[in-house]
Amino acid sequence: MTDSTTSRQIPGTQPSAPKVSNPYTHSKFGTLFSRQLPSYTGNYPVGVLDVEYPIEPQTIGSFKHKKLRTTSQAGIEIDTVLFSLFYPCQQDVSNSKGTVWFPRASPTVNGFLKMAGIENSLIRALAYTGALSAVHGLKFPSHQRAPILPNPPGGKWPLIIFSHGVGCSRLMYTHICGELASKGYVVAAVEHRDGTGPSAKITSEDGKERDVDFLRWTDLDWPDRPESDQPKDDNTLRHDQLKIRLVEMESAIEIIRKITAGQFEHGKGRLMASRTLDWNPWKGQIDVDEGEICLAGHSFGGTAVIAAGANPHFNPHSIIALDPAVERLEPWNSSIQCPLLTVNSEEFVLSEDYNRLINVSKTVQNHKYIFNIAGSTHPSFSDVFLITPGFVGSMTGLSIPPYSIFPTTVEIIEAFLNKRDTQDDKASTLDTMGTSVKGVLSKPIGRPGQLLRQTLSP
Repeated sequence: MTDSTTSRQIPGTQPSAPKVSNPYTHSKFGTLFSRQLPSYTGNYPVGVLDVEYPIEPQTIGSFKHKKLRTTSQAGIEIDTVLFSLFYPCQQDVSNSKGTVWFPRASPTVNGFLKMAGIENSLIRALAYTGALSAVHGLKFPSHQRAPILPNPPGGKWPLIIFSHGVGCSRLMYTHICGELASKGYVVAAVEHRDGTGPSAKITSEDGKERDVDFLRWTDLDWPDRPESDQPKDDNTLRHDQLKIRLVEMESAIEIIRKITAGQFEHGKGRLMASRTLDWNPWKGQIDVDEGEICLAGHSFGGTAVIAAGANPHFNPHSIIALDPAVERLEPWNSSIQCPLLTVNSEEFVLSEDYNRLINVSKTVQNHKYIFNIAGSTHPSFSDVFLITPGFVGSMTGLSIPPYSIFPTTVEIIEAFLNKRDTQDDKASTLDTMGTSVKGVLSKPIGRPGQLLRQTLSP
């Protein structure tokens, strides 16, 4: 599978010349010395902008923290939504020094250590020093707050909402989000403040800040349940967190609709970077019409977008799920009306969740495609293996170059999203990509790096 070398063309424009693919080669030291994630391969420079905006306050979930003695009601209160916009911009990336990958590096690293359950003070100190040195000052190739690139008359940038996995954040997927933006999409990467991230901050409209740390189900109880009926695993917590995610994604869509409609008035209600930005150039630039928005996500984020696909509040154009944690959807009694694409790692294919995914796909009342990349692992859709030394990926089972999964994945996504815009003679691209396989796959599922297309029985 080679790099995708052409960007999405806006309707009515002349095709532009293909751009030479990014020759990025992963260093055995990761980004330890370069301090820079690889450049994007599309024709457009990429802007990035954080938006935090107030929403109707609501408390979701029925759990309480055992160690926090509080009289407040159970669950998590959310009164804002935060997301990063990745978009085609006007500025030449050659003049950019990039954007800091983790602006809150210290609390984020502390959050990772908490998630890992590292309690020993010496081990914790060593791990903290190593992790902080890996991410401190690291940048990804985008322009902060750069002007959005205007569309030709009659054209709009298509919108993708991206949901991150458990243990991650919106900025752990900068490469796949930025790559899609460089090819002509606006991607809104949502920061879920549901207790699944290492460390998240909520800034209320009055300026007060509060942290939402990673939640372990063993630290929680459900006051509305008797002691004998307390959860025996983390599924109950994940179901509550799934409800929070759906609210956050729906809220992000509504805010982007306000931006596109020119209702995002200067200086009113805006928080963080979006407060002082002139939003007038964004008016009418993004396609936010009903049934035109794509929902995408990785792991638990894939769970969220599949759940949203069956929710009439969303009515998406399509769904893209990378290694979706389908177990969190059980019992599944719904159906999905829009097209579904899943791109999966070999690690996911060999798990029980893959069979669950096959069963969920049978409820899709539209086109459905399941692709698998041999030699890949669950974290390889995120930025993590681009940053860490090569031996880290090898230790976790990754048997292909860390970068190689991105051009393969993005090429499949582009073919999927452009399917509706192609002529009949080109509409079969997805049906011919990769090697067709039937039945149950076993290890190894194919040659390292090989793309497999799962054939679904009627």
